[in-house]
Amino acid sequence: MGIYWLLSDYCRSFVWPLAWLIASGFFFYWRYLAVLAQPMAKAPDVERYRRAVGMLAFGNAVPFVGPLTIDAEFKKFLFCPDFGHCLPIPPEGFQCSFVFQNLVSVVLVFFIALALRNYFKIK
Repeated sequence: MGIYWLLSDYCRSFVWPLAWLIASGFFFYWRYLAVLAQPMAKAPDVERYRRAVGMLAFGNAVPFVGPLTIDAEFKKFLFCPDFGHCLPIPPEGFQCSFVFQNLVSVVLVFFIALALRNYFKIK
């Protein structure tokens, strides 16, 4: 119940889950930078790599849409930034972070929708 209250204030307001959704984008950006630190060290253009990680984190914050927008070339750039002949295999911890971000995003969007439904149902 404490987590439900913290994330959504018992779905009385859509502001809490929306704020948490935005904060989760920044948190997972930081998490992806930590997980992808080794490939980022090989990147010839680190700023471009950071932008790509930001696109990954904030694109994946929108449930069901983010994973569809990440194509094979994008993954190849993230996992093989020096354009070598490596297989685009994600580093350890990447897939877990990716799935956890999807789960958090789905729950928060559900709380936003539920709060909006409750708001208009009461009025």
